[in-house]
Amino acid sequence: MCESVAWLVLTNKPLYPLTIWAFIGPEAAVRSLAVLAVAPLYAAILWLARRFPYGARVALPLVGLADTILAAKVFGPGSGAELFLVACGALAVVGFSGREATTARVLVMVVYASFILALGRLGAPLEAWPPDELARLFVVNAYSAASLAAFVGLRFAAAR
Repeated sequence: MCESVAWLVLTNKPLYPLTIWAFIGPEAAVRSLAVLAVAPLYAAILWLARRFPYGARVALPLVGLADTILAAKVFGPGSGAELFLVACGALAVVGFSGREATTARVLVMVVYASFILALGRLGAPLEAWPPDELARLFVVNAYSAASLAAFVGLRFAAAR
């Protein structure tokens, strides 16, 4: 199951700057390219899933967490990047069986603690975003995060 989420994120990573370009503009798209740095980690999850499925299921919410923290630093407060932590938290829960409840609980606590520790404490974004662009970026991130969370819910609900 985690493979489908990793594939979805990996294939959509290159589309993210294009979405930013369409909704905000070319300069904003260039600023958003930094978030592509995490894409190879999603590819690594796909490799790991074939060899060590449990490790891939643990890695997916952690890579999502790293991806989210990077995006929050790149875009800064008010960008809505932190909303992707909802999907990370969901993956930490639905990716594990009842026998693996301890793993799920630890991952949920890591995601939550990261949210608490990072919120408002990452400093200024790598580059300043004009207020109107930041507002549009929030909308893009909110829709993207909600769509990812919905995909996770629908994908894992079908498996149960």
